[in-house]
Amino acid sequence: MMRAMFLTGVALALVACGSGSTSPNAAPPSGSGGNVGGACNFTIATTPQAITAQEVERVLAQGVEASVKVNAKATLAVVDRVGNVLGVYRMNGASTTIDILSGSGKVNAASPQGLDGLSSFIPAELAAISKALTGAYLSSSGNAFSTRTASFIVQEHFVPGISQTAGGPLFGVQFSQLPCGDLVTRGAGIGVGPKRSPLGLSADPGGFPLYKNGRVVGGIGVVADGVYGLDPSPTTSGADLDEQLAMSAQKGFAPPDCIRGDRITAGGVSLAYTNSDAQIIDTSATSLSASNIASLGALLPVSGYFSANATLTGTAFGEPASGISADTADFQSVRGYLLGNPSANIVNRYPASASTNPAPTAAGMTANEVKTILQQALGVANQARAQIRAPVGSPVEVTVTVIDAGGNVLGLVRTPDAPVFGIDVALQKARTAAFFSSTQAANLLSQAPDVGYFNGKSVNGNFVQSPLFRIDSYLSAQPVGARSFFANSNAFADGKAFSVRAVGNIARPFFPDGIDGNPQGPFSKAFSSWSPFNVGLQLDLIYTGLVTAILDPANTNNNCTNAPALAGLRNGMQTFPGGFPIYRGNTLIGAIGVSGDGVDQDDMVGLLGLARAASILNTGVGNAPAALRADTLAPQGRNLRYAQCPQAPFNNSNEQGVCNGI
Repeated sequence: MMRAMFLTGVALALVACGSGSTSPNAAPPSGSGGNVGGACNFTIATTPQAITAQEVERVLAQGVEASVKVNAKATLAVVDRVGNVLGVYRMNGASTTIDILSGSGKVNAASPQGLDGLSSFIPAELAAISKALTGAYLSSSGNAFSTRTASFIVQEHFVPGISQTAGGPLFGVQFSQLPCGDLVTRGAGIGVGPKRSPLGLSADPGGFPLYKNGRVVGGIGVVADGVYGLDPSPTTSGADLDEQLAMSAQKGFAPPDCIRGDRITAGGVSLAYTNSDAQIIDTSATSLSASNIASLGALLPVSGYFSANATLTGTAFGEPASGISADTADFQSVRGYLLGNPSANIVNRYPASASTNPAPTAAGMTANEVKTILQQALGVANQARAQIRAPVGSPVEVTVTVIDAGGNVLGLVRTPDAPVFGIDVALQKARTAAFFSSTQAANLLSQAPDVGYFNGKSVNGNFVQSPLFRIDSYLSAQPVGARSFFANSNAFADGKAFSVRAVGNIARPFFPDGIDGNPQGPFSKAFSSWSPFNVGLQLDLIYTGLVTAILDPANTNNNCTNAPALAGLRNGMQTFPGGFPIYRGNTLIGAIGVSGDGVDQDDMVGLLGLARAASILNTGVGNAPAALRADTLAPQGRNLRYAQCPQAPFNNSNEQGVCNGI
């Protein structure tokens, strides 16, 4: 029973960006007429695309044939762009489980460390699904990212292996798309997305996106080596078996070369995509029933994810059946797309709505205020220059979410080709900003369930568990808890306004981030035990809830914290930038979360979008007063950061300092 529990946070994810078209029904806008210009010249279909059941079978068959040619036994999975599992295949003799190992060398069987070191009980098919979903969720018509790309941008250093550098730009994103959240959808078969991932997002090489006519239609994930981890040296480690097989399976559905991760830069650094270009295996199989394939394995049912006896046709992203389609009303003019569910006659799952905590009569937001904030944030995105997509000059593509002070969703809207992973992450960011800005944060954390790690090994039939500890220790521990760190016995009870960037500042294994050898921030584990699978508060807060969700895929638990008092963080917290609290005067009334492009772009869309809305509304709603913000704090003599906007951020403009004075 305990096996599934550990999978969940294990996965890692990364940054992605999207694109959009001036037509609300055309996903990628890169270049007029769907034609990407400049050095990146390929045609993008003007209509939504779907991968068919026959094409899913071809991808799986190519992967199986490639495995045979290198004497490997693999488990393979294919998903569509919103996470519907279209096929899972296990070869005869393939390992049925995987071991979670970060490669840090900090774990052993007697000393579990978060999820790191768990072994011999996690189903391999869950890892394959997570890899496939990661490739699909992180990619768009302007960028193709793999699970190796994830390895490159989620570690303690960026670039990995180079000391005295800050953590990866998507530090912490591995704990999103979790199977216990309240935004992700559930169930085997074809339905609306975004669907949950059994292990979150993955940084283990062997996951790639699948493309048709310039559009993402899904992802392929392969597990053959029995280890689920990440690559600590993603650009220099050489070829990887899982990656080699997944690239071979991807044949015919590869992205345009010019948008691969290794053609995209972040902070002037080219990202990683694959180390296995030279090892792609030639295949000819197109069907699982082919004479050289039929006896090698079988499609595999996976509880809660895939129950068919044949491969399935995926949804066409951008059509209502996918759960993500164009708005025709309030957000049409800003290229808005909504989350819906046509089978339940729901056009918009999250329409602009009035606050419930606090109510509008008690300073909370009205529906019109929420709508204006969302419109202005997308307006900023449409002006802004994307950081990590091709061609240069593409607009920023994001998801934007507004919540009230209790974490209730008041509105969610996105641009056409924004990456799918950002839908869940934008909500995590908003909730993180609202929760940690509340005067009740410390009290609520004290009500979290105690945590003890399992390591997946059994002694006399019983799983080994580490001693229980209290979540409250992240506040009270001496000398590393938040109260000592800030020299403030009232930390997180005094109403300081924390952006997600500020929360991330204190959730790194070194403080300040990138100064190796310094002690950790109060929300992080010490580096002696830290790994991307053992980060600190972000994982520990949801550990118990994840156990429930993974062990019982049919369970409808939608609160990852497993504590009613922490329902404001029910899909988990996030620690990379793009979220800000919303105030009316000095009163906290909610938050905005943004995710989809570079983290500085996410910050700008949230901060500047909220400021523009405040100017239009003139009702007192806006950003936190400067005197309340966390950048007035200087723990250990170092000021926290509240926001960081990019230089010369707008297309067709040389305007600078657009966030100055906000």
